Amino acid sequence: MRITVIDVAKAAGVSRTTVSNVFSGKGKYSNETREAVLEAAKKLGYKPNLAARALITNRSRLIGLILPSYVDANTLTNSPFYNIIIDSIYSVLRLEACYDLIIYSVPDKDQLARVNDWIDMRNVDGILAVGEYENAFLQDLNAKGLPVVLIDNYARGAFANFSYINSDDEMGGYLAARHLLEKGHRKIAICGDLAGPLMQKRQQGYRSALREAGCPEYVFDQTAIAIAAPFDAGVHFARRLTEQGCEAAFCTEDMTAIGLIHGLLQQGVQVGRAFGVIGFDNIHFGKQIFPRLSTMDQNIFEKGQTATKTLLETIERQARRGSRLILPVSLVKREST
Repeated sequence: MRITVIDVAKAAGVSRTTVSNVFSGKGKYSNETREAVLEAAKKLGYKPNLAARALITNRSRLIGLILPSYVDANTLTNSPFYNIIIDSIYSVLRLEACYDLIIYSVPDKDQLARVNDWIDMRNVDGILAVGEYENAFLQDLNAKGLPVVLIDNYARGAFANFSYINSDDEMGGYLAARHLLEKGHRKIAICGDLAGPLMQKRQQGYRSALREAGCPEYVFDQTAIAIAAPFDAGVHFARRLTEQGCEAAFCTEDMTAIGLIHGLLQQGVQVGRAFGVIGFDNIHFGKQIFPRLSTMDQNIFEKGQTATKTLLETIERQARRGSRLILPVSLVKREST
């Protein structure tokens, strides 16, 4: 026998309209009512017809995730950050009634225009976008009128439909460099891809800490060596750092720091004693190497969850568009410093 909305309403002790509102995301109801409806639907095995509901409500119940142009075929392997973000998004969506995720990875900047067509064809209810994009693309995205939450983006344009979730990147860079200074290091380098606004925020924090201590900067920019993978860039930096007599390095992401430790150990350098290394992310790999990596914890999982909840609240008109949220970072001290 086919289970209907009426069956779910009777089991949950609510009206048929309330059941429909819970599954469509409309109307007002308490969390207790929502949980009762979802539990009744689960016990009865009720499965709403999403295609039919989409025609009625003009809602697809689909969230689009856009990954940036520098995410290539190997980036999800080379940089665990994106895997953590995707996992965190699903951790929220799987608790919501009938929301699903479509992932669109942009292989190069020339194909950004295709994303606009994809959004229109899929009729997504909202967008999560990770990273930095050209202003023209953001203008086109904003013009669609959909709620958009940007993760790790410092765009300053007049984008009325965007909300922003960032970590306190500048403070993270400052605390990382200050930690190395407190360990007695003076020739402290910064290593990573420093081209975009996000990493420049971290560089600004690093620069502030060194300026306070009266120490010079040593900048090793990944973009100058044309190496895409952060780990490989870190390995490459190892010999250059020792040749220039640096004593420590702040890497703007953990995978660069892990590559740097690998390269230093290959040279016989005692990381944590003769050379200090600190990263930025606090991914699990940092605890799985030795010496374990000191790092700035930016709570990646929480960042993805917060962005997803913000988007869903905006879709349901429970939150206003245009918010900017800065999440705190914290210093994780381990053996590498």
